Amino acid sequence: MKDFSSTSSKRGRPRAPRNISRPNRKAILFILLMSATSLAQSGDEWRDWPLGDPFTISLEAFFPTISTVVRLDASDGGAGTTIDFEQNLGMSDTETLPALGFTWRFAKKHRLVFDYFDLSRSGSAITTSEIRFGDQVFQVDLPISSYFDSQVTSVRYSYSLIFDEKKELALTAGLSIQDIQFGLMGTGNVGIVEQEVSGLTAPLPSFGISGGYAFTEKWVGRAALGLFAFDLAVSDESDISGEIFNAKIAIYHNTFENVHFGLKYSFFDVSVEFEDAQRINSINYKYHGPILSVDFVF
Repeated sequence: MKDFSSTSSKRGRPRAPRNISRPNRKAILFILLMSATSLAQSGDEWRDWPLGDPFTISLEAFFPTISTVVRLDASDGGAGTTIDFEQNLGMSDTETLPALGFTWRFAKKHRLVFDYFDLSRSGSAITTSEIRFGDQVFQVDLPISSYFDSQVTSVRYSYSLIFDEKKELALTAGLSIQDIQFGLMGTGNVGIVEQEVSGLTAPLPSFGISGGYAFTEKWVGRAALGLFAFDLAVSDESDISGEIFNAKIAIYHNTFENVHFGLKYSFFDVSVEFEDAQRINSINYKYHGPILSVDFVF
């Protein structure tokens, strides 16, 4: 026997709700699509914040005051003289240097920062006391020339613990690659009589904290601080140890949409000691001073 109640129920089902349900589905899909679009757009809203420039290229003029102290022992273990290149060898303690910087904020809380500058100097003096530098001994009253070249390349990753329209606080980690060459040369009536050249390339780790604050849409301040001590084994018979301290404070004016101007002050102090079975070589140099920058932002 047929179930007429079931059949009549199907035949008698009203059509109005069916016609209404179709536009309801479309409305729901439309709302979901608009919500997803809104969320995607809100995820990129940081690009319009004063601290949120995705790409920044900095062209800088650095005016540091410099101090350089070096000790280079002899290969047979004889202790070398601790030399202040500025006071003992007539090297200038001030310079004007070009510098280059690049920052890429590839996500809201993630940045890569690159910095480079070349600190190359030379000096000349007449020795007032005997200088033992490596395997050479420079006698008193000997005309002597010197150079100290340092190319500094810094690469850092930054993760923002706090980042919004007004402020940012981030942790940083990276490498500061110090490519250093230095030498002394004594001259006399017969030309070059003594010379000693040395150098090193040291990829030194760096860790720190940085922050920023937007005072207004146009005025932005930033600061960074790093401190790290290390003791690393280079081989079975030699190791490298030292300390790095760096600090920077800056104020920027977002003058144009894609061009900002900045005034910064930077301080950097590195002490490195190389020790092997026969000798110890140590380098301590520091520089600090103002920086003028033009930043191109995209």
